[in-house]
Amino acid sequence: MRLAFDPDFKGSLLLSALPLIVFLVIYMVKRKDFFKYAFMGLFAAYIVFVLLQTVPPIHFGASDIRESFASIGWKLTDCIKLIPFADGITKDDLLNVIMTVPFGFLLPLVKKRVNFVAALIAGLAFSLMIELLQLLVAALQGFAFRYLDTADIICNLLGAVIGWLIIAGIITLVQKSKNKARKTGSLLAYLESRQIK
Repeated sequence: MRLAFDPDFKGSLLLSALPLIVFLVIYMVKRKDFFKYAFMGLFAAYIVFVLLQTVPPIHFGASDIRESFASIGWKLTDCIKLIPFADGITKDDLLNVIMTVPFGFLLPLVKKRVNFVAALIAGLAFSLMIELLQLLVAALQGFAFRYLDTADIICNLLGAVIGWLIIAGIITLVQKSKNKARKTGSLLAYLESRQIK
């Protein structure tokens, strides 16, 4: 029996909405810190969406696929690309940068203190997690549709840094325009409370 997990784009969006709904329900129960829970929900939804776009397809019990890969002499090391950008900069590289901009952008909105180094480390950890999950799935299946690629790690890290720089700029502008009449609980007050240095 073969069982496959390979959600399409719409299915990924639908599954990704679940964490957002959970965090908004938590807010409705607690009735405080709306932006905290809203951004946590968005961040969790983003993580789920990225994983659904980067790790599947996962095939369980697909011996025919495994046999066809084995017949051509496939081994796990075939899905590891250690030399980045061997084919030049591709569309996939640009998409990897774009994919992780929200990670860097949302991180300081979820965690109160995120300086540049912390964003860099978190971006690297997230990128490595994706790539290692792809490698793990390949190892468990005995064949691969995805590759552990050092170019992906570099591009994902670049995207996370770009996202952090964008939100750090916004937070800096909000903090410099201190407004004593700013309403507690507003989005601007929430942004002002973030620490990026």
